[in-house]
Amino acid sequence: MKKVRIAILLLTLCVVLAACGQAAPPAAVGGGSSSSAGTLKGETLSTGTVTVCRIVDGAETGELLLAELNGAENGVYLLTVGNLPVTVDGQSSDAKDLTDGMTVEVEHSGAVLESYPAQFAQVMSLRAQTPENGSYTDLCGLWLKVLDDLWSTDPGLNGMEGGGTVPYVGVDLSAAPGDLTETEKAAVVWQFGRLHGAQALTGTFDELAEQGYIDREKLFWKDGVLFSITADEQGETADASLPTLTFDAQKWRGGDGAYFFSDCVCVWPERGTWTEYSIGSEAIS
Repeated sequence: MKKVRIAILLLTLCVVLAACGQAAPPAAVGGGSSSSAGTLKGETLSTGTVTVCRIVDGAETGELLLAELNGAENGVYLLTVGNLPVTVDGQSSDAKDLTDGMTVEVEHSGAVLESYPAQFAQVMSLRAQTPENGSYTDLCGLWLKVLDDLWSTDPGLNGMEGGGTVPYVGVDLSAAPGDLTETEKAAVVWQFGRLHGAQALTGTFDELAEQGYIDREKLFWKDGVLFSITADEQGETADASLPTLTFDAQKWRGGDGAYFFSDCVCVWPERGTWTEYSIGSEAIS
C-alpha cells in the first residue's frame, strides 16, 4: 500500500515539473508609427512593416514623393512605383490610377536608406485609398502651384548678378492655412527647391536672418529668395457654402525687391482637389 502511495506521489511530481518547464507564449511585438496595425479601409492586415504616407507629388510619373503621416519632419521618402503590386480601394490596379493627395500604405521590409529624402530598402506592395466621395484636398499640390507661380512672376528677383538663378530658396509655410503636417510641409519645401535647382531652406525671415542667410541690417538676401504663404483671415469668398481657403503669398529678395499675391481665394469643389485659385491683386516693391 505504501509503495502505491509513493508511486502516485512520484507521478504527480513529474506532471508538475513538466508543466513548470513549459515556456510562456511570446509577447506581442508592436509600437512605432510604422507598424502593420491600422490598415486603410477595405484592406487586409499586412505581414510586413507598413508606413502610411501622403502622395505629395509625382503620381503622374510614378516617381512618388511621400510624406509620412504622423511622422517626424524627416519622414519624407522617394519611391519609384515601377512594377510594384498596387491596389486602390482594395482592387488590383497600377501606377496610372494613383493621384497626388492620396493616402497610401507602403509595405516594406522595415529597412530604410538614410538619404534625404529617405528610401525604403525593399518595397513589397503599395495600397492606396481614396477618401469617401473621392474628396481629398491635395493641399501640398496647391502650395506647390502657388510657389511655382510666384517663381515665374518677376523672374528677375530669382537671378544672380553674374547670371544663373539663386542657389537658395527659403520657404515659410508656418502660417499657411489648412492642416498640413510638418512632414508634408518639409516635402513641399524640398520639392520646390528641387524643381528650381536650388537648395531649399525652411524658415521664417527671422530664423533665416539668425542663421546668417539674410542680411537683417541691409534687408537683403544676396543669394536667395524667401517665399511665404500666410492665411488671410479677412478674405471674402463668393460662395461661402463651399470650403474655402483665403491667403496671401509673396516672394522677397530685399526691401526694394519683392512681389505680392494678395487676397487669393481657392474654393474646393464638391469633388476634386484644391488646385485652382484666384488672385485678388498683385503688387511689386
